[in-house]
Amino acid sequence: MISASRMAALIGDEPLGSPAYRDLTDRLRILVIDGRLPDGTRLPSERELAAALGVSRTTTTRVYAELREAGLISSRQGSGSVVQVPFKASTVSSLILDPDSPDDIAMTYSAPSAPIGLASVFATAAERLPSLLSTTGYLPDGLRELREAIAEHHTADGLPTTPDQIVVTAGAMGAINLTAQTFLSPGSRVVVEGVSFPHGHDALIAAGSRLSPLPLTDHPWDPPALKSLLGRSRHAAAYLIPDFHNPTGAVMSDTDRGAWAALLKRHDVIPMVDETLRHVNLDDIELPPPFATYDPRAITFGSMSKAYWGGLRIGWARVPQARRMAMLQSRMFIDLGASAFDQLVAADLLRSGQELAQARLLEARQARDHLIAALSRAIPTVRTTRPSGGLNLWLTFPEPVTTRLVAAASRHGLLLTPGARFFVQSGGERHLRLPYTQPSDVLTDAVERLAAACGEIHAKDEPGRTGSTLDLIA
Repeated sequence: MISASRMAALIGDEPLGSPAYRDLTDRLRILVIDGRLPDGTRLPSERELAAALGVSRTTTTRVYAELREAGLISSRQGSGSVVQVPFKASTVSSLILDPDSPDDIAMTYSAPSAPIGLASVFATAAERLPSLLSTTGYLPDGLRELREAIAEHHTADGLPTTPDQIVVTAGAMGAINLTAQTFLSPGSRVVVEGVSFPHGHDALIAAGSRLSPLPLTDHPWDPPALKSLLGRSRHAAAYLIPDFHNPTGAVMSDTDRGAWAALLKRHDVIPMVDETLRHVNLDDIELPPPFATYDPRAITFGSMSKAYWGGLRIGWARVPQARRMAMLQSRMFIDLGASAFDQLVAADLLRSGQELAQARLLEARQARDHLIAALSRAIPTVRTTRPSGGLNLWLTFPEPVTTRLVAAASRHGLLLTPGARFFVQSGGERHLRLPYTQPSDVLTDAVERLAAACGEIHAKDEPGRTGSTLDLIA
């Protein structure tokens, strides 16, 4: 059950657009799709929610009726209203939202389709499959040749690694979940960036952790703020994305890495370092050394999804030798291991897939530049940086409108994730993440739909205004 006050906090304190019931319905629909109002959640009564939001009961009654009609809640006399998520792909998570119509465009996931040539790698792996079929196929730590290839990958990046430090998982999310289940306990405090990858935070919360977000500054990492936070209470771990941060694209400096490592060691806090985007280095800039070179206690997460394909569900954790057995023992009651065949494919890609990886980087670089140019033409009032790596642009709007904008965009056939989804606490209404993982013509169409949605909400804010839909927020 969720209280009216907590639900009001999730809805946010930005003024409701007109009509209020429509804006409120849109915000609640997004909360359901995001998973912030999970299936089975009992909602507060219409009267309680109206009081918490400072709106009329007529408004909340209309909102609940709209949600019932959309099939998102069910209501029974005397039992209240309960979230009831329909079983379809578009309601699993707004970060992997698939369009219900072929004419819709989803810009919710920063993952590209498979590169040309990947099928031949699968075919080659299939030829080697008989060598695995004579075994049980259970690989709790991972296929030896894949662990060797991953270890070489880290060593070449300046982080000496042995195969016995690698635990292969079902994607980076598998590694994050396994680490959280192994080393965190209910009530453990975890330091997190104030804005970051939501599913990483969800995994920590699922393990019973309490998140301690850092305040937001010009970048996600503020050593003085970390020092203050660690000095106030005991923390078990810190989850961070120092390389081409998701969603901002920022890179943690060498100085900040050293400062963070010193503070985390001093307070005995385990660094959980997400490096899934480190090698999506579009401009081939010189990155600081991996975080684990500053703090050998770090557990580092990697993945094949961003460099190659999300359907190749192979990730890993690079673990200090002393912590490896604890993770393997935890794994015995989680999943026993990742797909043996996919591990063969991943090993071949790490050893001989450099051409595919380079082609993917070229595609992403061109898509990034195309998207930035399209936005500057169609929506000049929106600011963004040009990230040197990663797969996302992080937009900043001059006014707090992005939840309304996401709802309006859906009416134009453009599916987006609101900026608030990436914030641990309140905030995000001026921000929007736009992945550049689709072809240029699709990105151009998406920007035109986004501009039309901006024009729609601007027209509602100023009913007497006329002009082009591309004449946006001033």
